[in-house]
Amino acid sequence: QKMDNEQVERLIKRMAAGDSGAFRDLLDAHYAIIHRMAYRFCGNATDAEDVTQMTCIKLAQSVHQFGGGAAFTTWLYTVVMNTARDWQRSQGRHQRGAVPIEIAENKVSAVDNPERHLEQKQQLERVAALPEAERDAVWLVFGEGLSHKDAAQVLGCAEGTISYRIHEARKKLAEPAGGRKHG
Repeated sequence: QKMDNEQVERLIKRMAAGDSGAFRDLLDAHYAIIHRMAYRFCGNATDAEDVTQMTCIKLAQSVHQFGGGAAFTTWLYTVVMNTARDWQRSQGRHQRGAVPIEIAENKVSAVDNPERHLEQKQQLERVAALPEAERDAVWLVFGEGLSHKDAAQVLGCAEGTISYRIHEARKKLAEPAGGRKHG
């Protein structure tokens, strides 16, 4: 169930007052989001589980810092992405693997439509190959449904920067798979 900022703030107050069940309630409402984001960032279930657990620990330590200015989930995306990047550095990884940006509404079954499924898989691989800044903007806006404003807040840049990154990503994704044609 989705919680609004008021509900989250009430849980944070309960946590501050020593209510151990409040954090469990907060996690219950947001665990699926945390895991989905970690999976998209890591690209595999094992690493995503590690990042999810680290995010839960970090969330317990920092949830009192949530100021309520933006949606809690926007703040949560920032925590997950920072945790995933910290985890990645700790593992000595500088590049992510293919990021499975699975937008449920657009999933096409390999059985029902093998050609469309292959086309979609190739497009997702092309998104994963974008430069990190563009890939993260595409992921947050199209994969998570954030507004350009919220994505900018998560990534710590201007809203116009998100628009530019999306524009650049679209241009690259519109090119033939082998790159630009010269001639």
